[in-house]
Amino acid sequence: MSLEIGKINQLKVKRKTDISYLLQSTDGEEVFLHVNETDFKTLEPNEIVSAFLYLDFKGRLAATLKSPILQVDEKGFLVVKSVTPKLGVFLDLGISKDILLSKDDLGLDESLWPREGEKLFVTVKVKSKLVAKLIPVSEIISNHHVYDIGEEVEGIIQGISSIGYFVLTDNLDLILVKKSNTRNQYRYGEKVKVKITYQSKKGYEGSLIESKEVIRVDDSKFILDYLKKHKQMPYTSDTDSETIMEVFGLSRKAFKRALGLLYKKRLIKFIDGKTYLVSDNE
Repeated sequence: MSLEIGKINQLKVKRKTDISYLLQSTDGEEVFLHVNETDFKTLEPNEIVSAFLYLDFKGRLAATLKSPILQVDEKGFLVVKSVTPKLGVFLDLGISKDILLSKDDLGLDESLWPREGEKLFVTVKVKSKLVAKLIPVSEIISNHHVYDIGEEVEGIIQGISSIGYFVLTDNLDLILVKKSNTRNQYRYGEKVKVKITYQSKKGYEGSLIESKEVIRVDDSKFILDYLKKHKQMPYTSDTDSETIMEVFGLSRKAFKRALGLLYKKRLIKFIDGKTYLVSDNE
């Protein structure tokens, strides 16, 4: 078969029907081009056109003169057009038919799927139809842009693992953010601003934690909510790191900072190795 699905083919206009043009390859293979897919062009018999071939919703071979953003096996960013629960997300290929990025790539937790308008770095493949496949971070060759420690860089969440998150910039630089350097859960395609914290031979690492002052306020509110519910707690700045992480999900350093802020505001007090909420009449 000389016709290449998912790619731009050079085809000759054989004839016109009421609703379409019949295109033909040099080997005599034929494909229909609907008049709605001519990109507002009027075609003449024997004219050579650059037509992108795809499979329509019924699995039939079809052509369009609209230029796709990506052809088969090319890599690039595609934007989410819609989200279909239990199926995946549809990406804008630049033609009338969107392509599916399956839940097999995104996982079963739909809260981690990208939202409409967000983008991911993908490639296009041909199965029973054209589909998108998420590019694993292990296959992304970083451009190795030089960043300064402390510099803030914008990117999108391209990879999620037990280690943490992989942020991909528009320049195709990957930055690893370990879970210890996050406070929130992030989803695929989410746009973030990461602060560069470390450079190794393997690349850059960063942090998605906001400034210490902002985080300290957030952490102290979490502790205050706990105290409002329990009135007191057997946890102080002397409590071991493992217990603090298990109960509050905070590092010991972050916990101590938050306690200090609450104590400074006279919202808590320490008695006999315990932390108490200060009552309104104290």
